[in-house]
Amino acid sequence: MKKNDWIFVFPLILALTAIASFLSINNPEFYYRDSIIIAVKSHNLDLINLCIIVPIGLFMFIKARRRSYGAELFILGIMAYLAFMFGFNALSLHFNELFLIYTALFSLNVYGIIFGFAHVKRSGNYREKSKKIIFSAIFLLLFAVTAYSAWLIEIVSSIIHNLIPESITGMGLPVSVVHVFDLVFALPAIVIGAFLLLKGKTSGLIISSIMVTFVFFVCIGQLGMELALLFQGFHVDEGILYSMYILTPLSVFPMLTLFKALSSIDKNQLSYR
Repeated sequence: MKKNDWIFVFPLILALTAIASFLSINNPEFYYRDSIIIAVKSHNLDLINLCIIVPIGLFMFIKARRRSYGAELFILGIMAYLAFMFGFNALSLHFNELFLIYTALFSLNVYGIIFGFAHVKRSGNYREKSKKIIFSAIFLLLFAVTAYSAWLIEIVSSIIHNLIPESITGMGLPVSVVHVFDLVFALPAIVIGAFLLLKGKTSGLIISSIMVTFVFFVCIGQLGMELALLFQGFHVDEGILYSMYILTPLSVFPMLTLFKALSSIDKNQLSYR
C-alpha cells in the first residue's frame, strides 16, 4: 500500500453505512428483537449516519483526494466513530439481516484506522503551542476524565453491591460494549493524545485531531439519542442531555483549533506523497 491508497476504502465504508442506515430507517420494526430503548436509539443513529456522517465523509474524501492532510485525519476520526458504532451493532444488537454489513463495517473501519494512521503519523515537535492548543488538550482530558469517572463509579458501585449497572439492565444487555470500547480504546487514546499535545509533540497533535473529531460525532450521536427518547416520551438522564447540549457545540472549538494548527506545521514534515 503506497501513499494514501488506504483512503480508497472509505467510499466503500460510506456506501455500506448509507445502505445499512437506509434499510433500517425504512422499516420501523427493524429492531423489533431489541429492547425499545435500543430500537429508538439505533433508529436515531441510523438517521444521523445517513444525513450527517455520509455527506460530511464524502466531502472530506474529495478534499483528501485533493491532498488535504487535515481531511485525512478527519476521515480517521469518522472511521473511529463508525468502528465504535458498528462494533456495538455487531456485538450488542440481536441478530438481524444486516449482521454481515455490521461486521464488514467494523472490520473495514478498524483496519482502515490501522493502515491510515501508519501513513499519517509524524514525529518531532510542532512550533505553535498557543493557549488555544492548551485549552484543546485540557478539553480532551476533562472529557476523558468525566467519562472515566462516570463509568467507573457505576461499575465499581455495582461490583461492590453485587448488582448489574442500570445502564446495562435498562437496555436488556448482558454487558455494555460501550464500557469496553470506552475503557479499552477510546478514552486511553484521548488521554494519550492530549498529554502528547501538551508536551508539544506532533504525534499528539495528530492523535488529538483524530480523537476530537471522534468526540464531536459521539456528542452529536448521544445528543440525538437523548432527544429521540425525550420526544417519544421516555425518561432521559437530564445530566447527560444538558451536558451534550454544552459539549456538542463546545467540541467544535478544539476541533477547529487543532486542524488550524495542522496547517501551520512545516509542509515538508507532513508531505509523504
